[in-house]
Amino acid sequence: MRFFARAGNFSLFRAPVADGDALPIESGEEAWLRERFSLTQPDTAAAAAGRMAGARPGTLILRPVHLHAGLDHLVLDPPAHLGLSDEHAQALFGAAAEWLAAEPITLRYLSPQLWEVTEAQPERTGFGNLSGASSARASGRNIDLWLPRGPSARAWRRLMNEVQMLWHTHPVNAEREATGLKPVNALWLEGVVPGGLPHAFDVVASADPVLIGLAHASAATRLPGVVDTIPATFANHQNALLDAPFWREAAATGSDHAWEEGWRRFEQWFLSITDQHGAKWWQDTTLVLTGESSAHILALPRLPAWRFWRRTAPASWFVEQAPPA
Repeated sequence: MRFFARAGNFSLFRAPVADGDALPIESGEEAWLRERFSLTQPDTAAAAAGRMAGARPGTLILRPVHLHAGLDHLVLDPPAHLGLSDEHAQALFGAAAEWLAAEPITLRYLSPQLWEVTEAQPERTGFGNLSGASSARASGRNIDLWLPRGPSARAWRRLMNEVQMLWHTHPVNAEREATGLKPVNALWLEGVVPGGLPHAFDVVASADPVLIGLAHASAATRLPGVVDTIPATFANHQNALLDAPFWREAAATGSDHAWEEGWRRFEQWFLSITDQHGAKWWQDTTLVLTGESSAHILALPRLPAWRFWRRTAPASWFVEQAPPA
């Protein structure tokens, strides 16, 4: 317990659970980002990824995805595993945009991964007020709990089902399956793109499109993501967010091996940075460990005892508990 005896300001942040829901619609990370960047409904952290791709504030973001069949339900594959080329994405986009041309929405291609939707009469369609989980939150899970809900959910599902049927026999998917790739058979709603946000951090160092988009929306300086080192200019800023992305694969797949690998890589990186800059570099740093529906927050002590998760932390502290009923 030596490390935690010296650390301070332990706190547990839980993602809120809406009335009638069994689980939070946002992950622990998304809920923490919502609070830290002062996001208001209906904007979402996930849709902020569209900012750097040219999405306009207030529009919706769609992501092409693959759904596979379980025993009695559909499961969302991690979008990062889709391997969708620009050529294939453009062809699928063109078919969907043409099919939906008569509907009260307009599609715009941003990238193979992100497409923008604009409502012609948002006060009538109400798609921007739908509440659903991001693809990151729903990956690897039965999609029934995470689909958009709200007064216009039925109309939205009709449009998305039509695209699914259209793509079922599309030549792109036939080509993908013939070469061992998974078909693109659905579109996932990521939410509403946020506009200008309050200034949350002076600097954000990350390679994650969501964090990059939030940094852009809040006028933060953006630095390259963390790999083996930290950008030299990072240390010049006290109000800075450093993204350590070592558990994203684990969060997407739910793999125990990926979680263990994430801790191993984090430990190596943490010790490497300490060797480069000294233990005092971490002084006044707050560590935020985000989980499925919560975040553990602690202030690092002035002279950290490295490998604290092995020697000093009670194992139960890292086990995420179910939200209270």
